[in-house]
Amino acid sequence: MTRHIRFVTTHDFFGSFAVVPTSYGALSGGESLRSSVNELRSGKSALWLDSGDFSQGGALTVATNGMGGLRAAGELGIDASVVGNHDLDFGASFLGRHSGGLGFPLLSANVDLGLPGTAMIATKDGEVGLIGLTHHDHASMSSWSICPERPMPGAGAGLAFHVKEAAAELRRAGASVVVCICHDGTDWAFSREGHYRADPTGFFSRCRSWHEAVDLIVAGHTLGRYFGRIGGTPVVQPWPLGAELAIVDVCLSGKSVEVRVGAHTVKPTGKQWQGYGANIIRAAELEVLGHLDRPLIARSGGPTPLATFLTKAVYAASGGADIALAYVTCGQPTLDGVFGWLGAGPVSRLQILQNVPYSTFSVVTTMISLEELDELKRLTEPRPQDRTTAWGSFGTPRSNKGMVRLATLSGAAADLFCKLLQRKLDWIQVGSTLFDGLKEILATSSVSRPSSARAFWS
Repeated sequence: MTRHIRFVTTHDFFGSFAVVPTSYGALSGGESLRSSVNELRSGKSALWLDSGDFSQGGALTVATNGMGGLRAAGELGIDASVVGNHDLDFGASFLGRHSGGLGFPLLSANVDLGLPGTAMIATKDGEVGLIGLTHHDHASMSSWSICPERPMPGAGAGLAFHVKEAAAELRRAGASVVVCICHDGTDWAFSREGHYRADPTGFFSRCRSWHEAVDLIVAGHTLGRYFGRIGGTPVVQPWPLGAELAIVDVCLSGKSVEVRVGAHTVKPTGKQWQGYGANIIRAAELEVLGHLDRPLIARSGGPTPLATFLTKAVYAASGGADIALAYVTCGQPTLDGVFGWLGAGPVSRLQILQNVPYSTFSVVTTMISLEELDELKRLTEPRPQDRTTAWGSFGTPRSNKGMVRLATLSGAAADLFCKLLQRKLDWIQVGSTLFDGLKEILATSSVSRPSSARAFWS
């Protein structure tokens, strides 16, 4: 008797429930993603497996203090996921208290988060055993959160977990197929000629001791794309933010396991998210901050005029800072090499929420030395992280006894600067936000014009 089980996989959705314009068209949003997955698993023994970072980011995080992304994620129809580092943006305790409402198992086998490490899910064509490995170094990413002060799992939270033994135990318990879901994945970069190149070497080194014990590895975290094999084990990592799905069809015949892998592009249907938080998304979509006379991009590896534009807005809202530093990060998957984009025409609050996560958007200032400023400005120089994050700098340092006033955004940037300078900085909220600064500089644009608020999608 031949049995068939299908897996549809995603990663790093980042709470992208809203349809938002991008350089290549638009993010698919939650409705199109859910519809695409349901169509692909209709009439089949099929499971939707996600490899983490599904809940926080986008329009719902700040407005709901982290609750909205989790509640909306529970409406997508995911069958199982592993904890991603951004799912911990409000801390492990917060996630533990609210993950029960997701309606699917959330796994963490290798880091002690008080969550199960494995799960067994029944389908009409056999039991599926799941192993969930979260990222191995959460502490190194602690700044990148709306709440950077929350405790993150340190080295002591790691568990002596053995994938081979867990896979064998799942098979003894009746699993016909064993899948390892990892919040870890391929390294990648764009060449000078603009060609995407994946390099799974580092990821494979972390899987080498156990990959033969499982039938499939579902990857994520790095925001890249990879379809291939380590040894004989398939590895799938589609484009993130709901732009693409990996489709894995497993054929079981006796003791034989045949695996076929494909990909499916999720196309926006034009329907905005209708689930929890729809009203928040709609309000952010209708709030137009001003108009741009030309598109602004942040391209993987540069150039990044969008980062400079956002930094000018921070400077404008700072109330007299000498210099401002600000970032743009992973507003869209890098299908065309661009990870952040604002088109010519109206700029909505929704677009900014998508392009500048990990902040409450309050502008803050502090005094630092000229030497410390030089250290921080290295962020604006070419770095490996520039594939999905870019920093801008704007202003002229006016030294006052060797000190200058620096402006940035609350949250990730302010915390990161403290860590880079290895000292506590006394941040002062100036009473204005990034949105205030954007309204000011957009009002002086050569294409500034009034218009009624209009949704990008219906």
